[in-house]
Amino acid sequence: MKKTSPTRSRDRALQSLYEADLAELSIDEILENNEQKSNEYYISLVEGVLNKKDKLDSIILENTNRKISDIDPIERNILRIAILELSDSSMDQTILISEGIRMAKKYGSIEGYKFVNAVLDKYLKLKAQ
Repeated sequence: MKKTSPTRSRDRALQSLYEADLAELSIDEILENNEQKSNEYYISLVEGVLNKKDKLDSIILENTNRKISDIDPIERNILRIAILELSDSSMDQTILISEGIRMAKKYGSIEGYKFVNAVLDKYLKLKAQ
């Protein structure tokens, strides 16, 4: 079996989380008919975000002046993925922020990457204190 890159796993997780957000799907419903169900990194991202959504959303709220419901659903899920990964100190923070910005440029609104960058930057500064 060919191993899927973390970048592709993040992209697929973002797509699934976006779908879950809009359709209010459970983890089981997302994974049930998904071609990624054997991709461990994808599964860890989807399960991690959905299991820790309230905690991740509270972190987002601490680092922005917007309500969660006012944040574009794509950017909201990019932030959830990035903060989940950034909370794991074994991962390179610069790469994770770059990945968040890359996804926001690829999938988000025109200026969405600036918002994602600002929230993640503020989060890391507060985390470092």
